[in-house]
Amino acid sequence: MKVREINKKEKEEIFKEIYRYCKDYAYKFDYSKLYALKGNWVTVCYSNTKPLVEDLYSIGNVFGEFRRKFKLSLEGFTLLSNNIVNNYCIVNEKAESLFLYGRDIFKSSILEIKGSGRLAIFNKNREFLGVGYKEKDIIKNIKDKGWYLREGG
Repeated sequence: MKVREINKKEKEEIFKEIYRYCKDYAYKFDYSKLYALKGNWVTVCYSNTKPLVEDLYSIGNVFGEFRRKFKLSLEGFTLLSNNIVNNYCIVNEKAESLFLYGRDIFKSSILEIKGSGRLAIFNKNREFLGVGYKEKDIIKNIKDKGWYLREGG
């Protein structure tokens, strides 16, 4: 795969996604540390070091992907988690363990929620757990950190 710096259009799409969760931090984020890897789709990676060669399989952490539009990955959310102020949910301990096993979150387990649609899910200590989608009184599990152990690794 060929690695390159992200272009202006990609930066604008990434900015929109970061702004959706982090508001003003999207203006402070260091976009110069993002690199694009072109395969079947564009994978955006976050790296503190500039690549020395163009032909790489991977660089840094996967920050997100462009399929139809840009979506943050679990690593991208983790990197931004201290700055997320919108579209998030904080859950109790029981929901935390169930969520990490791929289960959905019920209204009775929600300690705090701000926003709608795709949400960053945190435990009561504000540690990032994964991503969910709010539908009526349930938050559907899209992907959680336990996924790596269950299916990803």
